[in-house]
Amino acid sequence: MTALQHSRDPESLLPAAAGRACPCRCLDWCLLAGLCALAAAFAGLVFYSNGGALPLPLSRPLGTPQPAAALPQAYKEAGAQMLPKSYLITNKLMEWESDPRVDGVVFSSNFNYDTASHKLGVKVGGLYFIYVQLAVRCTASTCRANQTVQVIVSHMDSGNNRRPILTVSLDLSSKSQDTVSRFSAALQPLQKGATLDVRMEVDKPGSEDWQLDQNTKKVNFFGLFRLPSSSEVAEQ
Repeated sequence: MTALQHSRDPESLLPAAAGRACPCRCLDWCLLAGLCALAAAFAGLVFYSNGGALPLPLSRPLGTPQPAAALPQAYKEAGAQMLPKSYLITNKLMEWESDPRVDGVVFSSNFNYDTASHKLGVKVGGLYFIYVQLAVRCTASTCRANQTVQVIVSHMDSGNNRRPILTVSLDLSSKSQDTVSRFSAALQPLQKGATLDVRMEVDKPGSEDWQLDQNTKKVNFFGLFRLPSSSEVAEQ
């Protein structure tokens, strides 16, 4: 198991009450761009100077994000952020809302989304900050079924092989609070034409005690944005 395949941070398992006071309550983690820019530049240097060794994925957010409408225009032009269309927990390739007219969705012309295959296509190559958050809520009076649910972000390489980029996993039990969530992110170089998808896997697909949280803060999402190259930074 590689560092990019799994990210577990007990501190990021948050009850609903705590979630109202933590960064996990919001959708747009893209304020991370400012904090990650220097680290990403360094990580990119490490990647290209050390034979492709990628940094560890982040297992928790670094700051409270802004609403999508307040994001810098440069991010909107280089990024995508989508919301799940279905809140059922089962083994499936996840389907995403990519219409930028929907509140909470950012989708620039640098990407395309295939509604049939549920794959996100990358039109511009570069070093990308890829992130996902999984938030699950108990929908029964008492959630008795112990269950593990995870989402796996993968991309298809030039040989048409599926390669996981990062995984977010939650272990649910009767002791879990109403809502539990986890955020994870990673830096990944992507070539023009690369495709990504997100698969959900559960060990008890027939259980209906748990669903993706549907609150108005939109706490389930998948996104990425391209970090500027050194030449682009020099031109700014």
